[in-house]
Amino acid sequence: MMFDYEGLTFESLVLTFDESKRAHQLMIASLIRADDRAKELYNDFINACISYANIRAIWSTSSSKIRRDMDEKRTLKHDMVLSSLDILDQYLAKQNLATNWRDIIGKQHSGQERKRQGDFACYIAYIHGLSAR
Repeated sequence: MMFDYEGLTFESLVLTFDESKRAHQLMIASLIRADDRAKELYNDFINACISYANIRAIWSTSSSKIRRDMDEKRTLKHDMVLSSLDILDQYLAKQNLATNWRDIIGKQHSGQERKRQGDFACYIAYIHGLSAR
């Protein structure tokens, strides 16, 4: 099946590039003022995003049987993204640093917010892939 960005964002509640960019800018603004531990937590988040985005992309082009075989692992990697987001969010909040980026991507671990957080993970992987040029 072939997709394009405009079609995906028009037909569903996908987190857009603009929303992702804004959330990431807010996250970075807090991290600039944060300590080294927060930056380590951010790196953990980045690594979870890259791992999840990879399996999500492979899953999207796989057959139904392969998808079924991958589902548990894909869910586990998605859960790792959510967990790393929660840990970073909580740590920054304890440091009295803004976590308003969560208002954009969501906090819930179910429904559309879970999907939007997965979309954000793909955006983060994309940005870090570009930065490795």
